[in-house]
Amino acid sequence: MLIYTPHITPRITFTFDLVFKTILNTEYEVTSNVALFKISTLPKFAYANENEGFDLFIKPDGLLSETIIRQELPATHETYINLPQFFTTTKSAWIPYDLFATVFYFATRYEEYIEHETDKHSRFKAEQSLAFKHGLLQIPFLNVLIQDFATKLTHQFPQLAFKKRTFNFLSTIDIDNAFAYAHKGLKRNIGGLLKDSSSFKFNAVAKRITSNLNSAYDPYNTFDIIHQLTEKATLQYFVLIGDYAEYDKNPHYQNAGFKKLIKKLASNYTVGLHPSYESFNHLEKIDIEKKRIEDIIEKKITSARCHFLRIKFPETYRAFIEAGITDDYTMIYASQSGFRTGLCTPYKWFDLQKNLATDLTIHPSAVMEGTLRDYNKLSPQQATDCINKILNEVKTQGGEFVSIWHNDSFVKEQQEWMDVYKKMLSS
Repeated sequence: MLIYTPHITPRITFTFDLVFKTILNTEYEVTSNVALFKISTLPKFAYANENEGFDLFIKPDGLLSETIIRQELPATHETYINLPQFFTTTKSAWIPYDLFATVFYFATRYEEYIEHETDKHSRFKAEQSLAFKHGLLQIPFLNVLIQDFATKLTHQFPQLAFKKRTFNFLSTIDIDNAFAYAHKGLKRNIGGLLKDSSSFKFNAVAKRITSNLNSAYDPYNTFDIIHQLTEKATLQYFVLIGDYAEYDKNPHYQNAGFKKLIKKLASNYTVGLHPSYESFNHLEKIDIEKKRIEDIIEKKITSARCHFLRIKFPETYRAFIEAGITDDYTMIYASQSGFRTGLCTPYKWFDLQKNLATDLTIHPSAVMEGTLRDYNKLSPQQATDCINKILNEVKTQGGEFVSIWHNDSFVKEQQEWMDVYKKMLSS
């Protein structure tokens, strides 16, 4: 594939790489030499403001030639293949909108760089995203648009063949609270005992005592159950190891029982960092917490997902890169399932402020049990239906389906949600 564009910018290179190399699994060449382009016999199209007699002509919106960050949101007044059409250009072009501007805008999370309202945890709200407002959140609509573009190219150039990506399923478990009672330290346990006793929660008192005598009986020590259920799927853990705070409640990182658990998990599965809630405003904690896990498991940590899905663009990802994190799994909303980036395929992060492509890979996550159960208040059957819909979308696109569960969702009281997990694995 040969592409002509008058000015090759970092945004153009990033977007062409994403569309052709990452999604369509093919190589391409780009040139700013119009004479060379016109004599070439390769399958080709022009991405230019003026149609200089090109057979295939796509008119740019101009977004990919800029270095600024626009403060207005893109409007859409048309539809294209039954999807809202962003960055409309001209009907005389081969396609009536700028596909590449659309891909760039959503994949870079452009709208999250614009001043916006946040929730109580300082997060960008799913409900104010363009994808949610236009009913696109549960569709990997960028993949859909790119595949439509590829189909049109193959109709135009029968010699073109795009290799379809292979579907991949990854089950991830966030360990926000490895133990309900065990290994929490004397002060926290005495406080808990007094609180439960004064509230006449004698069952909790008994569980706390039993768990501290033998952590194997701790209600949240569900890892053997998780491993049995996930025996035939790829499993990855993300461990919270930050200092104790209101939303960071794991045992102390030097606790022997906690360290033993982390070592055991790391001996059989990939373990990543779950940067603490507090690290959102104290980015130096990311590197500190990463080194804590590395010292325990004696392995390098290269993946992460932020606790509470708290991410700040571009600061969090820059801190990841500085700390040696190569793969991020934070890209999902807490309150809505689906595709925060519009993609179901891992891809490289583009630093919009620096106007620079990076080597940090974003792995979009798709569903989280807490979203379905706690935010959306879905029944187990409704949750299963939602998961299946999203899972089938990813399968159709040959994408990567990443689910998020928590170890405390595998307790006896959550049996119905364990069944949802099992059905998801067998889908």
